[in-house]
Amino acid sequence: MALIKSAISSLLTEQNAWQWSEHLRPASFSGVPFGVLAGESVFGRRQAIHEYPYREQAWLEDMGRSTRRITIKGFLIHDSRVYNAPDVMTQRNNLVAVCEAGKTGSLMHPTLGDMTVCVTESGLRIHESVENGRIFEFELVVIESGLKVFAITENENANVIQRQNYLAISTVTAAKFIAAIKGEMRSLTQALKVLKQTASFWANQVNSTLNEASNISDVLKSTFGSQQYGRYQKGTIGGLVSGATGYRIERDMIDNDAQLINKIRLSAIIEREKITSTSTALSQTTNIEQLTSTIQSIFNLIINMTGSDDRKMQILGVLSFFENPHYYLGESENRLAKLTDLLLIVLAASAMAIVSGSVIPTNSHEAASQQKQACQVLDNAMLHAGDLAQDDIYLLLLNIRQQVVDYFVQMGSERGRLAQYQLPDVFPALTVANRLYQDARRSDELVMEVSPQHPAFMPARFKALTK
Repeated sequence: MALIKSAISSLLTEQNAWQWSEHLRPASFSGVPFGVLAGESVFGRRQAIHEYPYREQAWLEDMGRSTRRITIKGFLIHDSRVYNAPDVMTQRNNLVAVCEAGKTGSLMHPTLGDMTVCVTESGLRIHESVENGRIFEFELVVIESGLKVFAITENENANVIQRQNYLAISTVTAAKFIAAIKGEMRSLTQALKVLKQTASFWANQVNSTLNEASNISDVLKSTFGSQQYGRYQKGTIGGLVSGATGYRIERDMIDNDAQLINKIRLSAIIEREKITSTSTALSQTTNIEQLTSTIQSIFNLIINMTGSDDRKMQILGVLSFFENPHYYLGESENRLAKLTDLLLIVLAASAMAIVSGSVIPTNSHEAASQQKQACQVLDNAMLHAGDLAQDDIYLLLLNIRQQVVDYFVQMGSERGRLAQYQLPDVFPALTVANRLYQDARRSDELVMEVSPQHPAFMPARFKALTK
């Protein structure tokens, strides 16, 4: 039968045709090599079948890719010419040990390549006989294993929830601030003087922070793809190459790029000028309500201004750690200054929570870092609210903090994991992307993640996505 198949194959193929045997990989499981006689793989999709009365056809609900089951019929042989291994009994004991280890192992499949798998119950069956002698045949059944990531069943949008909480905490904080100020002040003139001094110093900090943390590259970050602009952008996320999947979001080339750039630059300049003029108007306020409303307007302008969300988080993070440099001798003046600090810190922290709900991290490490940054800001605001016995504000901040944690847990579970890679030499980004992901188009993703001196010379050691 084998001779007949070989003859038919030679008749139906050309002499210079692709040889499948040249592309087979040496099989092994967790470092134990073996030979392969045959294999069987099961692939498909999981489907939930929904059947209804008086309907002849069922509705199938797709539930994702089904578990991949791999069956290998192989053998262990003494004094093999294909692979180097000890005697056949030692090989058998080693194979049994790795199958009973109780953890995932690396399976090198002859045609599918490297896979992370787990052995099923009674997944290894070894056949020994006098007839086979020094050859032990076996059947290995494994299931492809993945990371410990659970499905997120939350239906509500985290960003919407945080916006609702921001409106609530902004209103409550402003009302509490106005009521507390009116209860503490002994003279309207002296109270407005203290509030204006604090607000003016804070306005200067807003303008200086915006000057340091924003630039034209940041404004244009989400406008062009990485092939046009993204590689040279500042920040952790650039262009429109997804660091989690490697997919590139293409857009049609347009002829008025210069006009689009000028439009965005003009919009950014107008927004900056509006923030500056609004912050300058703080010194012109004549009552407490107007002062509070102006501060809220400044935060709303920062939230909605043109630019990337990670840069907005940086700006609001700096503003949330505001410290009043003035010291007042009177107890009432100090109380007024602390209440003003609380208003500014709480509004900055809650505004940062809104912006964090729009951030899309490239990997789980970045999601954890951004979650830590947002939680530190909210914890600082909660500490100030607790010191001034503002329980309502404290509870609202606690609720926002939980929403932020849930959001970044969800985003981190859906993003790829970083791994440390070490290459034997310096290679171009195209070669490295082809080696790691079998897709040279993901070279831009690697360049943005590793930040080499030049894309043609990738470092030998770096961190990148596992897949």
